[in-house]
Amino acid sequence: MLKLRNGKPIEKYLLEQAMDDSDLSNAYFLNTRTGEVVCLSGYDTPDEREKLSEEIDGSNDYTRIDRIESSEAYQWMVDFIDTIVAPKDEQVAEKLSIAIMGKGAFRRFKDVLYVLGDEWEQQWYHWRDERLQEAMDEWLESVL
Repeated sequence: MLKLRNGKPIEKYLLEQAMDDSDLSNAYFLNTRTGEVVCLSGYDTPDEREKLSEEIDGSNDYTRIDRIESSEAYQWMVDFIDTIVAPKDEQVAEKLSIAIMGKGAFRRFKDVLYVLGDEWEQQWYHWRDERLQEAMDEWLESVL
């Protein structure tokens, strides 16, 4: 369980979602006093957005949550292919390597994983979850 220095729990699922969200119309903040994760979304009504913006701007308790850079997430796929897949199955590694070439790499990678079956999909999500946890730990260390 992730905790603030004051012992309050951090909403881990929401922190993961914030760091992994590719929708740039959303901005996430961690309340460093309560552990709450809040989202300013382009889909909120103007009144909701203004109220939350005022709360965040008027307090020293909020820090913006950094997203995982796409270059880092891409490197996770490369590392997964090189360290997990290639030693076990060169053909699968080649299929995944081809999938991550060029625009649309993330979608194609997931599509190929789906076709390859549960075993590879589960291994990927386990691998990815470990990288995300490391990134969350690093980020929390830097802001708390």
